[in-house]
Amino acid sequence: MKFPHLSSSAAVIGLAVCLGLFTVGCGSSDSANPPAVSINDPGADTADPTSHTVSTDAAAAAKRSDLRGEEYPEVILTTSNGEIHLKLDAKKAPATVDNFLTNYIAHNHYDGTIFHYVQPKGMILGGLFDADMNPRETKSEIQNEAMNGLKNKRGTIAMSRDPSFIHSSTCQFFINCADNTAFDHIGTDDSSSFGYCVFGEVIEGMDVVDAISAVDVQSSDGFVNLPRQPVQILSARRVK
Repeated sequence: MKFPHLSSSAAVIGLAVCLGLFTVGCGSSDSANPPAVSINDPGADTADPTSHTVSTDAAAAAKRSDLRGEEYPEVILTTSNGEIHLKLDAKKAPATVDNFLTNYIAHNHYDGTIFHYVQPKGMILGGLFDADMNPRETKSEIQNEAMNGLKNKRGTIAMSRDPSFIHSSTCQFFINCADNTAFDHIGTDDSSSFGYCVFGEVIEGMDVVDAISAVDVQSSDGFVNLPRQPVQILSARRVK
């Protein structure tokens, strides 16, 4: 996985997490550390990872809404491997769902992006890079709602983030291909225990998710488990 916008020290730490394979990071049901991500520098010089705060713009985003009063909006990801139909949970993850819909789905952010990390019986991760491995522009980091009671079970969708900072999710998401209990919220003491926010589930197309997770992969230019042939999100549209 690549960290194009992080400071050198943060990039080394994040990349080390990924290159430690699945006993150390980047996602499996046995992983001790959830997946590292590529985001704008969340503050590499901050001494306390839990002190990283969300911008006022991001906080304000939780007050506006593209939810239109609906608790369970639905989105279809049309990928180069088929369709994935998602049901989101705006009741338990309102700020996260609003961010996903308002900041990214509504602006066609995901169209043409790829799944840049895949692992059978692990996860598929995407939402930032296009097929040429160029990162898309992101909005402000959002509040982590991982304490909402939803678990990283097979078939759920969750927000990825910098593993060192609790409130650092932007556009990247992953779909769990297994019960990844190591990603669940278990406490508020540090970033590791805070977990990764689940905000919905796959209601159709889990066979597509599994197929994506099993494609041939390579290590290339700082990325690991990168599909040899790009798996693209052709479109991401709200349907309900």
